[in-house]
Amino acid sequence: MFSTFGKDKEDKKVSDATLQSDSNMDDEIRDYRQKAEALHSTLPVAGFVTHLKVSIDIEDIFVPLRAMLDLRGFDDERFLSSEHAEKCLKRNDAGLEISLLEAFRQSERRGQNHLVILGDPGSGKTTHLKRLLLWCLRKVPESLALPSGMLPVFLPLRELENIDKSLDVFIEEQLDSRHYKTPKGFGKGLLKRGNLLFLLDGLDEVADLSQREQVTKWIVEALSVYSNCRFVVTCRFAGYSPTVRLNEGFLEMHVRPLTGDQVERFVHNWYRVVEKGLAKDPELAKGIAAEKADNLIKRLQEPDFRTSRVFELTRNPLLLTNICLVHRHRGGLPRKRARLYEECINVLLEHWRQAKGLKVGVTARDGCRALQPAAYWLHSKKGRTQATAEELKPHIEPALKAVDWKEGTAGDFLRTIRDDSGLLTGWDQENYGFMHLGFQEYLAAREIRSRALEDKTILRELALHFGESWWQEVGLLMLALEDPSLFKPYMREVVKLPAFIKHTSLVEACLTDTAEKSAQPFFELLEIHPGKDKELWERQLYALKIAERLDPSAIEGIKQKLANHSSFDIRKWITGKKEQAFLDIITAERGGYELIRIPGGVFMMGSPESEEGNYDNEWPLHRVNVPDFYMGRYPVTNEEYGLYLQENPDSREPEYWASRQFNQPRQPIVGVSLDDANKYAKWAGLRLPTEAEWEYACRANTQTIYYSGDEEEDLVRAGWYSVNSGGQLHPVGEKEPNSFGLYDMHGNVWEWVEDDWHSSYYDGPNDGSARIDSPRGFNGVIRGGSWYDDTHYCRSAVRDTHPPVRRYGVLGFRFSRSVSLDP
Repeated sequence: MFSTFGKDKEDKKVSDATLQSDSNMDDEIRDYRQKAEALHSTLPVAGFVTHLKVSIDIEDIFVPLRAMLDLRGFDDERFLSSEHAEKCLKRNDAGLEISLLEAFRQSERRGQNHLVILGDPGSGKTTHLKRLLLWCLRKVPESLALPSGMLPVFLPLRELENIDKSLDVFIEEQLDSRHYKTPKGFGKGLLKRGNLLFLLDGLDEVADLSQREQVTKWIVEALSVYSNCRFVVTCRFAGYSPTVRLNEGFLEMHVRPLTGDQVERFVHNWYRVVEKGLAKDPELAKGIAAEKADNLIKRLQEPDFRTSRVFELTRNPLLLTNICLVHRHRGGLPRKRARLYEECINVLLEHWRQAKGLKVGVTARDGCRALQPAAYWLHSKKGRTQATAEELKPHIEPALKAVDWKEGTAGDFLRTIRDDSGLLTGWDQENYGFMHLGFQEYLAAREIRSRALEDKTILRELALHFGESWWQEVGLLMLALEDPSLFKPYMREVVKLPAFIKHTSLVEACLTDTAEKSAQPFFELLEIHPGKDKELWERQLYALKIAERLDPSAIEGIKQKLANHSSFDIRKWITGKKEQAFLDIITAERGGYELIRIPGGVFMMGSPESEEGNYDNEWPLHRVNVPDFYMGRYPVTNEEYGLYLQENPDSREPEYWASRQFNQPRQPIVGVSLDDANKYAKWAGLRLPTEAEWEYACRANTQTIYYSGDEEEDLVRAGWYSVNSGGQLHPVGEKEPNSFGLYDMHGNVWEWVEDDWHSSYYDGPNDGSARIDSPRGFNGVIRGGSWYDDTHYCRSAVRDTHPPVRRYGVLGFRFSRSVSLDP
């Protein structure tokens, strides 16, 4: 009995010790949970010259990210970016877009318990891991389709110093950090407990390729050792090469850029948190935050910030945060995107040096100066966006010497910026590149401006790339820089080239984006003796039109000289200007749209059966009596439509409004529906022309196929169409007007008119009025052809139909007004 009693006593001791151990572990886990939440729950917002410092709870600002699953199975193709990945997966029909918060449910369905999350620099990978950690700590893991009681452990792989050590040792080292202050042996106890969510952040930040390969093996081996645990690994695309791919137990997904709705949500979240953190009255801060957020969103939707490159900035969470900082500091965004790049770079570099309290570094100005030569060298190789430290070294070292940087080598400089600023990022441990192509383009533009002060040949070299998409943004950003402006010397080089007349839309963009304009380069081109060089004549005619727009009074002084020019087109342009001086022109009360009085008369509407390329809907040829009316000199331009949008912010933005191909100020507005056109007309106090008015005004008392003649060479003089447009929309007024003084009636853009569609002219009105059904018809009428169409679609008689809701890149409008409205 004694023996039995003794054994029972010993068992009780063991049981009590176990209970005590479990109780201790529960207490330690509870303490860890509190410390982990405190350590990872906030994001610092600092880095501007005002030293704005606010602690942001991730839950308050987080916008749920979306990801695309890679469903190809194994593939050796290496993705360069989220855009490249999306194209490849869609091409192979092997992608599925999901919310990242649904990732574990997807992995469970597919029998893959672990995740690898790839993304661009600044795309939100680390923030998402911390969001997962907080979700598990604050809510329940089951809501993410994870096992009950699963405990998250955040493990930044950039702090992995010895890959020869085990995962156990790395976890213990992380948990023993000064932030956690866990008791000795806690890490081992946690691993013994199991049921852990390992959040391994930044596989690409492991020292070099061979080490990354070793870490990958290390992670895969850990799967079997910790079989009741889950692993999530993040990595940049470039660091996830074929030799470091994780095995089939990992479901691969790619973080998608923010959508427009997500951008708006992020901006509102950011302002709400920041204003609340800085305000004396938190309730008052809500209204201030909403107003500032709305102002920023509205600014981002304006055309100059909706160009593709700048729009891409807003789709990256890190860069969008910088834009918010710039906007709050300034009370608005700068009017020029070059200035936005400058201030975003200042945020990134000052964040690195000042807000983090670092003792080493360079000023934002000097750091920018040191990176400019590297940016220009990279951009000089078409399509190149990254290089090794050794390749960049000879371009950076002289600049570092010039700014007297004494904190190490060029390699140290690159690593410092990579690790602490994010402006120059390591795509992997060997290659560096700018986190956004726009920064490379901006810094390359600055370098060209700097060199041009001593070496004028660099502008000649840049001009030789005029019209090349790779160099387009660099040239425009260079022109936007001030003190001094290089518009005159650069355009002197551009006007010498055939590209000047070939890429007129880019010339218009130069005129829009430049810090300073001058007519001098165009007048200088007009001073060159024309001789018999027809290519020169074309450039001089275009230069004449630009010079007249920039300095109308100076044109008067050379009109007499140009009246004897070798070019018939230039002589005719001068004659036309003299005739137009006597035109009866009015402007709309709102928007300043110009209309010319068209004298009424009788004409034959439609086409004869003998007209080549005609259609049945142009018959029968019939007599129409049109009273006097006013007709727009040009189609409505983007510049004019932009004024309407400013006064009517609730109006729908046109399709392609953000596309540089279609959004230059003097290009006709496109991507508008019939309803859009009528709303603008009502605002301006105008109306769309009737179909009869349109054709009468187009023909201008002619009976030929085009108002300029019957042959294709006549159309070339009058309008832009598929053969001569270069596949692009052109600014208004570049071609020959008709005798009424109207431009662009043939080609460039189709134009909405007031009438409902009918398949013939039978039973139509003959008094010039619109043919409108009651109720309105399902389709509207468009006239004139476009830059995309063949010759037969650009005839005076041609007519076509589209549903009123359609918004195409070939479809715009011009306005009319009745003479009876004259005072």
